[in-house]
Amino acid sequence: MAGKRTWRVALAGALGFALFAGTSGMGWAADGAAAAGRSAVYGGGPFYSGGGKEMDVVRDSGFTTVILWSIHVDKDTGDLSFNDRKIIAGGEYVGDNPDWAAQLRTLKTAPTSVNRVEVSVGSAPPAQDWGAIEELLSSPDGTEKLRKNFAKLREVTGADAINDDDEQTYDADSTIRFARMAKEIGYQGFTIAPYTNTGHWKKVKDGLGSQLDRVYLQDYAGGAGNDPGQWGRDLGMPVDPGLWSKHGEGCAEGDSPDQVRDTMRGWHSSAGIPGGFLWLYDDIAKCAQQGRTAKDYARAVNEGTA
Repeated sequence: MAGKRTWRVALAGALGFALFAGTSGMGWAADGAAAAGRSAVYGGGPFYSGGGKEMDVVRDSGFTTVILWSIHVDKDTGDLSFNDRKIIAGGEYVGDNPDWAAQLRTLKTAPTSVNRVEVSVGSAPPAQDWGAIEELLSSPDGTEKLRKNFAKLREVTGADAINDDDEQTYDADSTIRFARMAKEIGYQGFTIAPYTNTGHWKKVKDGLGSQLDRVYLQDYAGGAGNDPGQWGRDLGMPVDPGLWSKHGEGCAEGDSPDQVRDTMRGWHSSAGIPGGFLWLYDDIAKCAQQGRTAKDYARAVNEGTA
C-alpha cells in the first residue's frame, strides 16, 4: 500500500501481541456486528500465525471481506511468499503453518460475517511482484510456473479473488493476461487497490470488464485526499475507499471507528460508495481497546455505507 512502511511490518505484527477481541466468547449476531453495507479488511501476519483465534475474531467482527496481504512473487521460480515466509514452491504448499488451509476455511463457515476472501499481490517498493509477473509471463515456462503456484494458492486459501496492489510496474497488458489466467484457474474476481495512476487502472478495467468487480481506493498515506467520486467517474464504476485505523507510536495516528463511520457516510452520500475497507488488521489488533476493536471498525464501515 502507498506510502506505508516496508511490507515486512505485516509479518512483524503477528509476533508478540495478544489481540483484544472486544467480545466475551463468540457473540456472533447477538451484538449486531454485521450491519448493512460491505466492509473489507487487509491483514498480514496475524492471518498466518494467529491460528484459529484470529479467524474467530474476524468471523465475529462484521467484516464481510478478508484480504490476505501480501503475496510476493519470485521472478525466477514463480514461487510465492506470504510476506517473509515462502508458502508455495513448485506447485506445492511449503509453509511452516500446516494448519493454515484449515484455519482459513473457517472464515466463511457459519456463523460468520465473512463471505469473501481475497489474496493481495504486491505492495509499495521495494516489492517488484508485478514486474516479476510480467517477466514470467513472457515465456511458456514462466507462465506455467505462475499457473501452478497460483492454482495451489487458491486451493490452500480458498480465495475468491486476486487483489492487485501494483505500485511500481503498471504494465496493463501483462496484468490483464495474468487476471485472465487467474480466472481460468478458478479465481472468480479480480480487484485493484489504486492510489494513483488513473490511466493505468482504466486500461486494466477496460481490458477485464466485469471480471474486475471491486476497486479498493487508498485514501490514506500516499493516497490521502483521493476523491472516490472522481475515481468512480474515471473508472466507470463505484469504488470502495479505505482508511487507516489507529496506528503508530501510542496509536496516535490514523482514524478511530467514529471517524471512519463519519467519513464513509460522507462518501456514501456524495459518491454512492457501496462499501469501504480498513487498513490494517495488524494495527487494529495492536491498538485495540474498548470501543476500538475489529468489531467496532467493521461496524463503522458497514453503517457508514448502508
